[in-house]
Amino acid sequence: METFPSMDTINPQDESFLARVPIEMLLRITRWIRTEDLANVRLSCKLLERNLFNFFAHEFFRKRQFMVSSQSLQALVDISKHSTLAPFLKHVIICTDRPGNRNIYQPQPVPEKLRIYRRLVAEQENLLTMGIMRDMLAEAFAALPHLEIVDLRDFNSPSRHRDNGVWRSYGSKTLEESLGEGMQTAAVSGYMSFPTQIFTAIIAALGASGAQPKNIETLIRNRNWGLRDSAFAIPPRLDPKLGPILANLETLHLCFDFEPGCFMIQGFLTMARNVRWLRLNFNSTPMNSTLHSAQEPTPALFNWLAHPESDNSIDDFDKNPVSFPNLERFDIGNATMTASAIVKVVAKFSPTLEHLSLRRVSVCDSPRDVEDKTNPWLAVFNKINKIRGIHLRVLELSDLHHGDGRFSRWDCPISFKADQEGVPKTRGAVLSWMGTTDRVSLGAMIKSVNENMICSWPDRRTYDSEMELENDMDEDEEEDMDEDEQEDMDEEEEVDTDEPL
Repeated sequence: METFPSMDTINPQDESFLARVPIEMLLRITRWIRTEDLANVRLSCKLLERNLFNFFAHEFFRKRQFMVSSQSLQALVDISKHSTLAPFLKHVIICTDRPGNRNIYQPQPVPEKLRIYRRLVAEQENLLTMGIMRDMLAEAFAALPHLEIVDLRDFNSPSRHRDNGVWRSYGSKTLEESLGEGMQTAAVSGYMSFPTQIFTAIIAALGASGAQPKNIETLIRNRNWGLRDSAFAIPPRLDPKLGPILANLETLHLCFDFEPGCFMIQGFLTMARNVRWLRLNFNSTPMNSTLHSAQEPTPALFNWLAHPESDNSIDDFDKNPVSFPNLERFDIGNATMTASAIVKVVAKFSPTLEHLSLRRVSVCDSPRDVEDKTNPWLAVFNKINKIRGIHLRVLELSDLHHGDGRFSRWDCPISFKADQEGVPKTRGAVLSWMGTTDRVSLGAMIKSVNENMICSWPDRRTYDSEMELENDMDEDEEEDMDEDEQEDMDEEEEVDTDEPL
């Protein structure tokens, strides 16, 4: 008579066909399923949960995005105190989520939603002004053993492959349901100093926590706002704590919204003198005169950076110029500069500089350039090639212009007809070009970019009529929503759930 094993001798987890699937195949199966389905797989048995945990934690907790709200920041604190999840969290993002401004033209919300809106606005203001956000961030930073990147951004990354969605801040979905409207991340009137307030809280929290991240990044796509000079004012009491943290940085990405006369940023950069990758994006608001003008186009910060460290004083600046002795990559974005200013900065950092990236940079035309219709970028690259001892290996160019000394309607774009190898672009001329010295010399790379540049010039009558129109009307600068960062699209994903841990 056939006998069957009793239920006491059967291990349902070992008998599960899915549990017996090799881990490599199991990962392929669960890679593209919905988040809800992945959660159900992990809940089906302890063996599957154990096999998938490391991969789940890496995908959903290696990088997390939060916002300025008590619920969101408390989730960060809870993760930092979780014994198994805290070691996975390496990249903390603070996003500029906030409720949109209400005005008389919007439909009046129901009283309950209006109270929720007002409470959230007050909560965000109090978290920042009372130092509560700084304290909560410091508590979390101090408890994260492998914190590497602290990131401030004003967008939700579209790089999420699961559910065909975007990655958002913890708690934002719940708040949207409560408010009956979406949260905003881009610039809104009345919030122009919001990034500066958040950045200040982050820096103060790092000083209080003693954490040692390698990277501090501000990824601000909307060019209508950025960090004010006041964001970089370090109180003397914080100097001893923050100094070692900034000195330990390897990557520093900054997006500025400066008025003329900035100087506090100098001390901050001097403290971060050991960075290997420095990115400076010069965002500006239409309401402000930017850091440069038609008479003095180059940002004043570059005039300071270009001087040797041995110089004792530059005009009215308080700090000696910094040398960045370990700088390997330098990115410049959203700036209008003279050709000589670009060459001077590159020459100063040439002993260690290997990668130069220029994005949305406009070179000012000289009268002779305009008369002869000579591409001013030719002189820039030819002079870079002649810098003594330069070790440049990568040149990355995107959305270059030349013009009258300002970003304006009549600035002329620079396009490229072929790549470094001379292979024509598949869809005609494009606005980006990238070259390396892996197989050629620097001179050959420079020759290639010069030969493939296409320099356009405006019709003079159109130029003059637009200049006259510009003098008769207020400046109406259109918002450019092109992305400043492409790296985020290639990174792995972070979690987008509002569920408690």
